[in-house]
Amino acid sequence: MADVFLSYARTSADVAKRAAEALRELGYSVWFDEELPAHRAYADVIAAELDAAQAVLVLWSEAAAQSQWVRSEADRARAQAKLVQARVDSVPLPMPFDQIQCGDVRISEGGISGIGWRSVTAALGALIGGEGPAPFPSGPTAAPADRDPSVAVFPLRELGSSANDYLGAGIAEEIVTMLARIPGLAIVPTSASENPAARALALHADSFLEGSVRKSDERARISVRLVDASDGRALWSETFDRTLSDVFAVQDEIAGAVAAALGVKLLDRERRSIAHAASTDPTANDLAVRARHLARQELEVERRTAADLFREAIARDPEFALAFAGLADVLVQIARWRLPDWQDSAAEALEAASTAVKLAPNLADAHLALGAALSLSHEPKAASAFSRALELAPDDANVHYRTARFLVLAGDKAGAIRHYERAFELAPDDYRYVVFAIQEYQALGDRKGERSCLERSAAAIERHLRLNPSDVRALGHGAGVAALLGEPRQMQQMIDRAWALRPNDYGNLVTLACAAMLGKDEEQALELLDRAVDTGQGDREWLMQDNDLKPLHENPRFQQIVERMSD
Repeated sequence: MADVFLSYARTSADVAKRAAEALRELGYSVWFDEELPAHRAYADVIAAELDAAQAVLVLWSEAAAQSQWVRSEADRARAQAKLVQARVDSVPLPMPFDQIQCGDVRISEGGISGIGWRSVTAALGALIGGEGPAPFPSGPTAAPADRDPSVAVFPLRELGSSANDYLGAGIAEEIVTMLARIPGLAIVPTSASENPAARALALHADSFLEGSVRKSDERARISVRLVDASDGRALWSETFDRTLSDVFAVQDEIAGAVAAALGVKLLDRERRSIAHAASTDPTANDLAVRARHLARQELEVERRTAADLFREAIARDPEFALAFAGLADVLVQIARWRLPDWQDSAAEALEAASTAVKLAPNLADAHLALGAALSLSHEPKAASAFSRALELAPDDANVHYRTARFLVLAGDKAGAIRHYERAFELAPDDYRYVVFAIQEYQALGDRKGERSCLERSAAAIERHLRLNPSDVRALGHGAGVAALLGEPRQMQQMIDRAWALRPNDYGNLVTLACAAMLGKDEEQALELLDRAVDTGQGDREWLMQDNDLKPLHENPRFQQIVERMSD
């Protein structure tokens, strides 16, 4: 039985051989029809080998798209949930394969390469569960014997009503945030999977956390277990029957139990538990979990919904510090993008953040929100608020990320890079923490730092999009990275998909405009910026600070676009 069955048209035989060689160098066994035995019927052998393989790689070309054999093999693989696709020329994929991710591969004398090929090999690794390739050359692939233990955290499965889909994902996100603060432990957040053990191995995780949650009125049953990915042995498990007023405390307990099971210590500093800033009102906590889940998506509609949910939670509990901090944070982002009524949002954000700090002076999230709210009006005290958040949570990746964003606007690019890099060191699977550092390295003329950032960004975005293929933020940033890596087709595919998914989202359109500029497509960039400003939103200051857009500053059309933005 081969790991990979290779399907292709006869005109692409040379590409197929190169692909087989490249996969065998990665340690995979490969079958394709040059190994067809003479004494057996062609169709019988093809069917048997395809069914036995763990993954099927289809190499689409103009001839392959017309081939009944290739389409039949692709359809059979799709039905068995083991189809991986690569395109070797510009042919449009036939239906329904055009709805499935497909990597574009580049053929040269040196073999097969390109960001699309890295996506292909990553997908094969996820299906087969082998080591797979490093996304970029980075020296020996073997992990050091003394590396930190790693845990893949899956969203908790929802049992019962689908109306509560946010709860399982929200609880998992909070657990990831807490575990990520523990020195000596690597955390791999991931999406739902039918086979978490195989997914965990494909992500190179030593163990994985999975479970379920069932909500009934004001109570929830949360069942979780920590499993050794190599042999399926349960390292720890427990079921919590609690009211929703205890939901944040349960997350704290789970993080502590996971740390103990893996032999690392969850220090008091790392457990600056949000449980202490939670509410005693079950419904208020439930609203906050949902709001925090939406806010993490960093999109306009989700932010507005999150703000309303935080307000509902505060109405039920006027001393709910976590909800005040969360409300302030999303309102700052609404004000930052100059969304409708942004000045009212800025004022409400400052009031909510000040209240959060007063209610929970040792909550890093509260000081983070206060610093962000103060920075809207360029208050000098903003820097002190960010510094206090760092003192309270020095190992929180989000605190470093937000501090870096503040320093960008303050013009401290070197300081921003330090905090971006620290955030990515703490959470290497969050692409945001490294992709934003690219243009800061560019602004400083640090080519070595820029290249390192590009490579790490490409790998992190690939991992993220495998798990979240419709994430427009990741698609937008991925388009920019693809442009800088010399992959124009991949760039345009990502722009087109993200634009189609969120055609009227200001932040999405600006991110795509930056990607288009990196791809030297000024006309497309201006069209996207024009549409972005047509939404009536936008932050002129941030737009002028963006290094990707600086080549447009002397362009008359760009100047007209900026003039239409409100101050």
